[in-house]
Amino acid sequence: MFIKSNKLISVTLLSVVTGCSSSPTTPARAVDSPVSAVPARKAYVGLFGEQSVAVLDTQTNRVLQKIPVTAPDGLILTPDGKKLYVASGDTGSVAVIATDTDAIVATVDVGAKPAGLAITPDGGRIVASVAGANQAVIIDTQSDAVVQRVPVGQAHASCISDDGRHAYVGSQATGAPAVVAIDLAEDTPPVSFSVDRSPRMLSCAPGRLYFTAVGLDAVEVMDPATGAPGTAIPSGGSPHDVRATEDGKFELVVSQTAGDLEFIDPIGGNVVASVPTGNRPHWIALSSDGNRAYVTNEGNDNISIVDLASRRVTDTIKVGAAPRKMVIQR
Repeated sequence: MFIKSNKLISVTLLSVVTGCSSSPTTPARAVDSPVSAVPARKAYVGLFGEQSVAVLDTQTNRVLQKIPVTAPDGLILTPDGKKLYVASGDTGSVAVIATDTDAIVATVDVGAKPAGLAITPDGGRIVASVAGANQAVIIDTQSDAVVQRVPVGQAHASCISDDGRHAYVGSQATGAPAVVAIDLAEDTPPVSFSVDRSPRMLSCAPGRLYFTAVGLDAVEVMDPATGAPGTAIPSGGSPHDVRATEDGKFELVVSQTAGDLEFIDPIGGNVVASVPTGNRPHWIALSSDGNRAYVTNEGNDNISIVDLASRRVTDTIKVGAAPRKMVIQR
């Protein structure tokens, strides 16, 4: 049960300014490499510089096509990999894409400036952080309809607990940044935990919440039940996306200043290793077997594939202009 709350204040959107870093050292693989006859899982990459979503064959590392979507600011796949949802920041909607045809089959109107998307483990609900509407918008994936709107000032991104019960939404409300806990079963009202800086990305772990924040060169830690802060974990600078490895042994974070992927030991609460990736790394996606991390490098227009066991970049793929969010079929 949550025992601490603060009043939410809806205000204007806070701009995020990120740093730069060095270029990757591994050569880029051309996108016209031969196509394998063996079907492979696909990855989807939001290209801000091209107003589209790139479809990537993860076996050949070849871009198959690009789907037009303006300002693709959030991507999420259903657990079965059959539907892709893309938040279009310019249109106030979420595009629904059938992955068998890679065609847009529906759109869901959510409100101005939708950003991050998160999905429950069972795939039944999507939480869309809609900054312009000052709401977390809940979408039913069976009907592709909005079923709930929860007030969250300048909602930016979220994560969902492993049991699918609670969503934690970062509020970038000026003067009142917070992490808002939403009971997706609708049994209790939302609870707001005040924080010092505007949350960027969030990662839900058992009994612990990790999040990055604007202007802070560290990863914040919070008790999701009480909102009590833990000890922040220093990073290489301007950390952005953060997520756990499949086995839960590490939290991964990209540092946009250092230009690397960093491994956080949750027990020790410190970075124990780092792998250089590229200029302004933005997002982390894990392979279907959990053995590799795909890191989008917005400043290099490419993706670095990092082998998590050996902690080295094994390949670099050119995908298009300004790649940001990315998801991979499981």
